[in-house]
Amino acid sequence: MRPAAPEHVTLLVNPSARHGAGARVAEDAARALRDAGVHIDVLVGHDAVEAADLAGKAARGSSDALAVVGGDGTVRLAVEATIGTGTPLAVIPAGSGNDVARTLGIPLGDPRAAAEVIVGGHRRQMDLGRVTFPDGRSALFTTVAATGFDASVTERAIGMSWPRGQARYTIAAMRELAELRSRYYQVRVDDERVEGDVVFAAVGNTTSYGGGMQITPNASIADGLLDVTLAHRPARFARATMARVFPKVFSGKHITHPTVLTMRGREVELYCDPPALVSVDGDLVGMLPAVFEAVPDAVEVFVPRH
Repeated sequence: MRPAAPEHVTLLVNPSARHGAGARVAEDAARALRDAGVHIDVLVGHDAVEAADLAGKAARGSSDALAVVGGDGTVRLAVEATIGTGTPLAVIPAGSGNDVARTLGIPLGDPRAAAEVIVGGHRRQMDLGRVTFPDGRSALFTTVAATGFDASVTERAIGMSWPRGQARYTIAAMRELAELRSRYYQVRVDDERVEGDVVFAAVGNTTSYGGGMQITPNASIADGLLDVTLAHRPARFARATMARVFPKVFSGKHITHPTVLTMRGREVELYCDPPALVSVDGDLVGMLPAVFEAVPDAVEVFVPRH
């Protein structure tokens, strides 16, 4: 039986996504949904607090689905606000990275095609990750939690107004390489423990972040586990080695380098000295130490029917 299309969809719009493209993408998506006979409500969140509030109210209202028009950060806010409500989420990619959409197979750069995924009505369950800090604060994430070098790249990229998209992360990474720092990490993945001088530690629910960088290339949103990628600091020529290894992140081949270790488990604990930033889905949320855990089948999302 063909899945039924939702009759009533609420669009949650981040108008500042991709430097103003979010509003234009929302207009195209709304038009496509209306052409398909779907009733549309449009909510515009002008900041993170308002967006989260609007998402929560919409998920508890009469809509059959909440469609997020924005990037991975906006999707994360919607997930935080709607988890447990039973309202399925849809993604209309309009951000710089769009790794959630990429993971789900949602068409990029084509709002009408993304809207057609919603009309198709096909849905699946998606795992999430959760990071919890010692003071009790926690945050959900859909893609990757990055620490160390990765999170510093994110911090630098957030502060850059140019260029747009993936290139911004690449340039930020090159600048961070010039100031390369390692930290002494203690890592626990379920019952397995490792420690040492580490440049970055990434915890992935999906394969990619930062617009397609395959930091945890074997991760799955349906296995109830988190993938961990650790890059140990080379004993010699650290900057030169990292400069050679980093470009391989775009293909996922970095994990074959002897300085890189991959692990997988339900729960990950990271401690490092000195403390490192933690970013999730491109948002800075705190500092290590922290515990990361998989949240299986946490949200229902619209995906293309294959």
